[in-house]
Amino acid sequence: MPWIFQQGICAHVDLLRFEDGIAIVSLESPCVMRFSPAEKNEYEAVDVLLNPGSLILMSGEARYRWKHEINRKQNGFQLWEGEEIDQKRRISITLRKLCQA
Repeated sequence: MPWIFQQGICAHVDLLRFEDGIAIVSLESPCVMRFSPAEKNEYEAVDVLLNPGSLILMSGEARYRWKHEINRKQNGFQLWEGEEIDQKRRISITLRKLCQA
């Protein structure tokens, strides 16, 4: 899926119609992906810098109990360790398997 510059992805847990185990490959531009507990009464965010070629594997608790998002600041840019990230186009390849009916 092409990811358009300055476009974010809202916090979510992937749908339950997919089996456990999700793989995401991030290509072309870096971005910061934020992980936070799915329970609204908890807030403990963890930011991860995804450089081009990064692979994220989510299963078990990470897949079902943590949301993930690509957050955008008001001006459309992201920061990592206080520095603005040089972002252009990003491509995300997500691999999921549908549950058996």
